[in-house]
Amino acid sequence: MSIVSSLQLLHVYDSESSEDEVPGPRVSTKRSLNEDRGPENSKKLCTRLPVPEQFVAEKPVEHIDDPCLHDGRIRTIPHERGCWAVFVYIPFSVTETSGVRELCSFIKELVPDRLNLHVSNEFHISLSKILVIKFHWISSFVQTLKDRINPFKKFFILFDGLKVYCNEEKTRTFISLEIRCGHNTLVQLVDAVDRCLDDFELPTFYKNPSFHMSIAWCADDKQEELEPYLAQFSDKLEELKEAFDQDNWYLFAELIMCKVGNKIFQFTLQ
Repeated sequence: MSIVSSLQLLHVYDSESSEDEVPGPRVSTKRSLNEDRGPENSKKLCTRLPVPEQFVAEKPVEHIDDPCLHDGRIRTIPHERGCWAVFVYIPFSVTETSGVRELCSFIKELVPDRLNLHVSNEFHISLSKILVIKFHWISSFVQTLKDRINPFKKFFILFDGLKVYCNEEKTRTFISLEIRCGHNTLVQLVDAVDRCLDDFELPTFYKNPSFHMSIAWCADDKQEELEPYLAQFSDKLEELKEAFDQDNWYLFAELIMCKVGNKIFQFTLQ
């Protein structure tokens, strides 16, 4: 339809709908919309149109923990929207041909298959428990942690001996290398991290911690079943210490890592 035709129609409509001038108060002679349309059409007009999909709020996704997807590991901290897991640690890198890898292979072969033992993918020394932090705290927390750690200098950590640990929840059991040298500095670092956690009212680390680096683990509490193998583990460790250079059994700690969700923040010691 042309613009002219449209304007003509509007003019006709305006002419037909105009009211006659009558003396006295101006009263509309138009009928109500519902009266003009009738009851059936009125019902149709009252029918609500569907809300566009982009304005419909999505239902929250329910997170279901499935240990089968994580080698039998059980989530010890429930998932909560807006909260992120946080963990402070010292990383330890090893090559595929290192003494630690050789020790892990020996332990894996010695332990019965029924225990379903797993070799650790990443090696580290914990400086905090796994905690939960609100999303809007992350920036302040990371900056506070950086300030607390900043005065510390690089130091050596020497591994010596093996021990079996079980976590507080009794959901995992670990075979770990104990620490002989570097303990005092680790205590001071944990104290600095704890002060940061106190600022945000988060749980602090264990009292009188036994510092260690886990190299293998299995699900549930298997401490009593693994401890009888410790003598053989230890003999193999002594054998490997003779076969591999000393740098396989110590760590020059120069980095502190803070993992928040899937993000990792790195702090370099002086």
